[in-house]
Amino acid sequence: MIKNKLFLYFLFMPIFLLGQSPIFYEHYTGLITQDLKLTADLVRLENSFSGYYYYEFKEGPAWISSKPIALDGQVNDKNEFVLNEFGENHSFFQGELENSKLIKGVWRNEMLENAEPFTLKATYPPGTLALSVVEHEKQEYFNNDPQMPQGHFHINALFPPVGLDKVIYHQLLQRIYYLMGFRGELSKNQNIISLLQKKYFEKFQNALQNIEFHGDVNDYDWQKSIRMEVVNNESSLLCMQVETYAKTGKRPGTTVKKFLVFSLEKNKIIKLQDIIKEDDELALNALLQDKIRDHYHISKDKSLTQMGFFEDSIAPTNNFYIHPGGLGFYYNVYEIAPFSNGSTDLFIPWQQLQGIVNEESVLYLFLDE
Repeated sequence: MIKNKLFLYFLFMPIFLLGQSPIFYEHYTGLITQDLKLTADLVRLENSFSGYYYYEFKEGPAWISSKPIALDGQVNDKNEFVLNEFGENHSFFQGELENSKLIKGVWRNEMLENAEPFTLKATYPPGTLALSVVEHEKQEYFNNDPQMPQGHFHINALFPPVGLDKVIYHQLLQRIYYLMGFRGELSKNQNIISLLQKKYFEKFQNALQNIEFHGDVNDYDWQKSIRMEVVNNESSLLCMQVETYAKTGKRPGTTVKKFLVFSLEKNKIIKLQDIIKEDDELALNALLQDKIRDHYHISKDKSLTQMGFFEDSIAPTNNFYIHPGGLGFYYNVYEIAPFSNGSTDLFIPWQQLQGIVNEESVLYLFLDE
């Protein structure tokens, strides 16, 4: 017995028609006060509403950007929504989706004395992509028997618009599929999500062939989900997060986040060596040591290994993200510390990177703002 839910299935050239389904991505901007601006990149999947936002506040003549802040929430049948900052109960957005292009409500944040009304509009200035959304979900029973364990495969993905320059479109699409787990060259006749799904369920069926099931068969279920969000979609720089969650049987599930940083202007994946001057890697290392100590409240008289980390020095990772507010480094579970430590997200504002960012980097524009 197979259950299948498919909202869109043009996989090599994905297209999503706004207004025909409560599934969309939008890049929102809005002026809250004369000294406070908001930018949000949000994805709606039926009743789910999530993404990233950041705020900018005026300091003299300059605008200062916050770090990207994750949002997770729900939308009801009346298009009323609540978006909570991840891990926080006191900071949230509440309001109404008038349509996919316009959202209104109030913003409650600990830095604000009172709740601030907001209006955010979907805007796509030059250098910002109108991404399309694909959601696909399938369940399959072991040996097609409803009394047996079940595998669950779910993807929600974001794709570039088909009107994009063909070379840029292909480069970006190939990298997105790579982060989703596909290896190989793309061809027009391939349905990549179908290939990923087929591979997953073949592995599920083969792994359970020689297992004797005891107790609750649900303890042997498998689950895999791939979810994409936008961290930055401005100034011809696209930064996307691909989050993969996998669980087999009763073992704890594992979440892995990977980031894609792509320059539309240069038509290339941005690597760390494209950003940081070669002779300033030690300066970046020193910043990361300070950040991880601040993050985990580790005093200078304690070594990192004493506090459970694998090494006493944390090196920069190629798993980084860029944003108008700064440069972030993301370490997944087991990369620098045991599972109990969880993942580690270290964010360095651009002001602290003055002098070590390559002047020829496409990211140097953030230092000039």
